[in-house]
Amino acid sequence: MKTTHTSLFVKNAWNTRNGGHSEECERRDYMLNEEQINALKKQLKTMKNELEAETEGSNRPEEIGELSQAANHPGDQGTELHEQAKNIALNNQSQQQLDDVQQALQAIEDGTYGHCAVCGESIPYERLEIIPETRLCITHAQAEADATEETRRPVEEDTMKGTLEEKDEKEEVIFDQADTWETVSEHGTSQTPSDDPDTEEEYSDEALDDPPNEKR
Repeated sequence: MKTTHTSLFVKNAWNTRNGGHSEECERRDYMLNEEQINALKKQLKTMKNELEAETEGSNRPEEIGELSQAANHPGDQGTELHEQAKNIALNNQSQQQLDDVQQALQAIEDGTYGHCAVCGESIPYERLEIIPETRLCITHAQAEADATEETRRPVEEDTMKGTLEEKDEKEEVIFDQADTWETVSEHGTSQTPSDDPDTEEEYSDEALDDPPNEKR
């Protein structure tokens, strides 16, 4: 069973989240009886057959109908690329689950099935009924999910400064179009009183009464 690396990864994530202290799960005894193990083994074998058929089917190329009569239409190429990416993602997920199922079946043969790979405590039968391929108790499964979510965040978030709330509190002033016009208009404009009748009083009477210079 390939659980050493995963166990260390989850355990480190758990210790980090709890301030560096190794906190054990609540100790309870969930020993599985023979009837429960046989029921779970049957469930795992059914899952194994379904997943093998699913992964085998997803590996076969699918024919995608033409969306346009034009040769090499961008719409056809985009649809084909989308379908291929979707199939790859689904196949990877199914393959990962199939590996977990095979490890669980091997654990049954080894007599280690039903115990957490991190703390070694027994996993409740109710949890195994829902996720028979699980190798972690609920506590360390949550720790693994939290650690995985942190590693999946885009690296660009590390360079982002502040949040929207912080920006609202600072209320940064932006030099917009209105501010630009106000600054430029201080040096004069080409407007005349006829362009805006409401501003005629802004022009001095002396300036209006002065006749233009006559050419001599």
